[in-house]
Amino acid sequence: MYRAFNPLLGVFFLSLSLSGQSVFDALYGEEVDRAVAVTLTVPLDSLAARSAYEQAGQLMFTDHDGAPRVFGVEVSLRGKFRQVRCGFPPLKLDFAKGELRASGMTTHDKYKLVPACYADSTAQALVLKEYLAYRAYALLSPEAHFRAQLLRITYRDAAAGRPDRTEYAFLLEDPDEMAERSGGTEFGDSLGLTPNRYVAGAEARHALLQYLLGNGDWSLDLQRNVKLVELPDAQLIPVGYDFDFSGWVGAPYASPSRQHGQQSIYQRVYLGYRQSDRILGEVAQSFRDHRRELLRLIGDFDLLSEQERTVLQRFVKRFYDELGTMTADTRLELYRQLRGETAAIIPPGSQPQYYGVGAR
Repeated sequence: MYRAFNPLLGVFFLSLSLSGQSVFDALYGEEVDRAVAVTLTVPLDSLAARSAYEQAGQLMFTDHDGAPRVFGVEVSLRGKFRQVRCGFPPLKLDFAKGELRASGMTTHDKYKLVPACYADSTAQALVLKEYLAYRAYALLSPEAHFRAQLLRITYRDAAAGRPDRTEYAFLLEDPDEMAERSGGTEFGDSLGLTPNRYVAGAEARHALLQYLLGNGDWSLDLQRNVKLVELPDAQLIPVGYDFDFSGWVGAPYASPSRQHGQQSIYQRVYLGYRQSDRILGEVAQSFRDHRRELLRLIGDFDLLSEQERTVLQRFVKRFYDELGTMTADTRLELYRQLRGETAAIIPPGSQPQYYGVGAR
């Protein structure tokens, strides 16, 4: 499990943000199925043409106090794969720090917007399931996670040449904001790190979360789909994002991470570093402690169809069944069992000794 953070350090980092809310704070709510209505006005033709240039836009919404908020944003494309495969690309919203200050807000200014890939019910279900993955991550890793807020977003064409389009999407908080909440700062110079730079329990928790989600599309060694939080003692906490290639989401365009030994996106592969039974056992127990809450999180999310929720709950129950069987067998290391058939596969960019499977 995580080490306890120094509460004085927590107060210090929290005080940095108490001078005002962030844009994300003004939108975010603990209610998982609450979708905030926002309107994004932007040149839709430029987005459709996959323009490489930032587009001037405007974001409008009503905050928790019922006050209307209007901000100028620079809108740019992100997500290389989805830009090619999706009818509507994922976006980055960049707010002006000066305008944020003038509004009494903190200067966390860069947010990822994750829209539906296409304007149909199937794509809507996929974006809702990925959003729910972030909420599941937050449940199982309360100390460090990206907050995600569900939106009911209206895309409005700045040139008034296209009709409005309203659908579900979600917003992810600024990485600096996430790191600040976690008691540290975002760590950028991340290549060539060894396992001892990570808080052992935090590394195991992140890896087991990715395993639960059935996600093989990440790498600590190559820093793929992972952000790092550096604590005041220079140790690191990994925080995952981008789960659309996971078995949890089940996107039809997703392909397995064969370089990690994954044969199907529904096959779980464990990509964490080797950790002791004590560390992995503590993390596994914390997951088991939240089993009912996790299944309830899925079951109560009625924006998804009953069939979708049932399939997702079965996927999660298989994880818990497998974890129960593994933890009950004390003859083998839990790490060895998690690695299973992929034990001999060393993820690209890593060193064999980080993934060694020795005798108990």
